Parts: sequence; structure tokens; C-alpha cells
Amino acid sequence: MGQPQSMPPEQRLAMLDVLSGGLFASDEWQGIEIDSSLLSYSGLNSYDVLDSYRDQVFDVPGAIEKLGAALAGFKAVPNAVGLGALIISMILESVGKSLGKQTMGTAEMLQRVFAEEKGNEVRDLMEEYLKRLRINLGKPQLQLAETRQIERDLSAQLTRLKNSMMVDGHMDSRLLKQWVNGAAFHTQMLIHQARLEGADGSRAVQAAGIYQRQLNDTMHRFKYYMIGNTLIERCDGFWVYCCLYFRKWEYFNYPTTEALKEYVECVTETEVIEHLFSKQISWTKSYFSDLAANIPTLVRQNATFQIQNRH
Repeated sequence: MGQPQSMPPEQRLAMLDVLSGGLFASDEWQGIEIDSSLLSYSGLNSYDVLDSYRDQVFDVPGAIEKLGAALAGFKAVPNAVGLGALIISMILESVGKSLGKQTMGTAEMLQRVFAEEKGNEVRDLMEEYLKRLRINLGKPQLQLAETRQIERDLSAQLTRLKNSMMVDGHMDSRLLKQWVNGAAFHTQMLIHQARLEGADGSRAVQAAGIYQRQLNDTMHRFKYYMIGNTLIERCDGFWVYCCLYFRKWEYFNYPTTEALKEYVECVTETEVIEHLFSKQISWTKSYFSDLAANIPTLVRQNATFQIQNRH
């Protein structure tokens, strides 16, 4: 048998794809993405998303009457963009469920982000704000007062959560997911506030810039946390494997062919985590910066949600 060879680049890339993808899909990985419902109602097309969902629900007889009752008799609801669209979507979802329709899952947003965790201040403030938005539906001045109060409280709790990871050393994907979703939600609150005030959204732009810098710093720390908790080694037996362990538990392995016995080694832990960051979670590098660029347009958006069936 000759001297061990270096692994060909294409084989190395395939191994990186499998191992980083496996870690990303594992139960251990809590996921740090922005929740899909929050994303759907954060962009420039939030009213279009709401309008499309409205049409799905209104396909069922009796939907208009049920929705009218759920909206406390309102036939038209202003500010149906952004978080305004999100809360109407949650109301639509409750109507849709009662009619046996498939829902978007918007009502489960907080459960997806925070799971069954108890005593979480960020979750409680987000839930309270959504409740107050619904109570004050169609009453912009009351919504504005609630937004001003709760966004300050949420901002303080997000600082505490970030410091828990960055200062107190409690870094993990669960807390990071909660923080990044809370920061995205807080920025949307400031956008909603600017709409209600008729302001230019400069405070929301500033917040997005701060959150992008904080996210960059947090992800840098998180990368080293991931590398430190990951182990990759050759597992020789009847077959040759490159096994990945995260927090001492083996989650998956990369089965090699007999020919790979000739190669020097598996890919390294650093390579796998770098690959994960460059592929599956590359969005973290620009999410808040991209949002900040859209804020001047977002704060000028307005739309009125109509109850009447158009068909």
C-alpha cells in the first residue's frame, strides 16, 4: 500500500456538505433562523401575503361572518402591513381553523421560537404586544401608546438576553434563536411605530444597524462555541467512516468508500462549522442591514384590510 493521499477537493466538499447539513438538520441544532411567519410579514409584500391568505379562508361559506365577528365588527382595518398584517393573519387563522381550513401556522410563531420554555420575558412581552395590537385593532392612537411602552421593555430584555450569551457565557443556539427573533420583532415594532406617527423610521434604521453589529459579534462567538463542541474523527471498522459528534453525542457519519482508506484524514471541525456558516446560516451577515435599507419604504406603506368578499 502506498503513502496516504490528500483527499480530492470534490470529495472534501461532498463530505463538508453532508456533515454540515447533517448537523444543521439534527435535533441538537435548535435553528437560529428568523421565524417564517415573522419573515412573511416583515417584507415589502406583507399585505400581498395577507391578501392571498384572506382569499384562501374566504373560499369557505360563512367565513365573512365569522371574520367580521372576530374583528369586533370592523369591515375595514387600517395599517394592515407589517405587524398589522401579522395580527390580522392570526385572526384569519383562528377563523380558518374553525372552518377546517389549512393554516399558515402564524399563531404558533412564539411556540416555534420559544418552545415550552417557562418564565421567558422576551416571549411574554412579544405575546403581550400581539394581544394589545388585537385589542386595539383599528385604534391607531391606542396602538401607538402600547407600542411606545412595550418596545422599551422588550429592548431592555433583549439586552439582558444578549449579555447572558456574550458576558455570562450561556451561549447556545436556543438562546441565540430567541434573541435574533426578538430583535427582528423589536425592529418591526419600531417600524410600526413610525407608521403610526408618520415618522421617517430613523429610529428603526438605527436599531437595525445596532442589531446587525450585535448579531455579527454574537455569531463570531457562536462559531467558536460550535467548533469547541464538535468532534470529527475516523471510525474504522468493516467500513470507514468520518463520524461527527456534537456535545459528545454521535449524530451522523459520512460513510466512505474503500478507496477513501487511502486518504490522510477526515475534514476538520473548523472546516465543517465554517462551511455551515457560509451555507446554511449566511443570512446572518446581512439580515438587519437589508432590513434597514427597506425601512424608508416600509414606514410609508399603508393598506386597509377589507372584510367584504371581492369575488
